[in-house]
Amino acid sequence: MKLATLNNNTRDGQLVVVSRDLSQYIAVPEIAPTLQAALDNWQQLEPLLEEVYLGLNQGILLQALPFEQSQCESPLPRAYQWADGSAYVNHVELVRKARGAEIPESFWTDPLMYQGGSDTFLAPHAPIVMESEQWGIDFEGEVAVITDDVPMGRVQSKLTELFDF
Repeated sequence: MKLATLNNNTRDGQLVVVSRDLSQYIAVPEIAPTLQAALDNWQQLEPLLEEVYLGLNQGILLQALPFEQSQCESPLPRAYQWADGSAYVNHVELVRKARGAEIPESFWTDPLMYQGGSDTFLAPHAPIVMESEQWGIDFEGEVAVITDDVPMGRVQSKLTELFDF
């Protein structure tokens, strides 16, 4: 199933179901207005969203509209929190080198992780607005894993379980 968040001029966007080939979408406010609302009630809502997804791909839902990726927000424009597994040591090494700092030897063997909260995430096609490009713009690709509730202190083991590190 493919879900996206469209910009509808609200802080959290609008949840839509997207066709397998990314050509069409259907808004599903009667199921969940936002992806966060769907996640908060996933056990009950996932079957309903899956039903819409199947109907969309079968071409039987007449209210489908053309999907434009450029109209998407980040999937969760205001995530409550996130845990960043900064395991790309070559990236850390480059950032530290740019600051004139050495990378500690332990970074090559001990996974790095930190927890953060977001006020907003940039949309995939949004410009990066900076006061000055001379500050240095660091662009890095990210992969998101959305989980159910994870007990405190168990994020690393949950990621290991999901990705078989």
